[in-house]
Amino acid sequence: MLNAIVVGNAVATAKNPSLEGCKLLLCQVLDGDDKPSKTPVVAVDLLGAGVGQKVVVSTDGISAKEMLGDPSAPVRMYVQGLIDETS
Repeated sequence: MLNAIVVGNAVATAKNPSLEGCKLLLCQVLDGDDKPSKTPVVAVDLLGAGVGQKVVVSTDGISAKEMLGDPSAPVRMYVQGLIDETS
């Protein structure tokens, strides 16, 4: 699992049929100090995260495929949870 912040949406004019209707987000991975690290990743989102929101991204491809109901879906990462901000 990776902590990340949503930095944008990914749009595809042609995509695998298993991804039809799925929202794809560009997520910037964060380190322990909430600073950007690594390169951004694309994750499937079924939870409704928005740009600027912190999320937990799962890297478990098997769970992502199960979530979409297609064992041959070309996915590895998905938004597993939304991180609430506390003051």
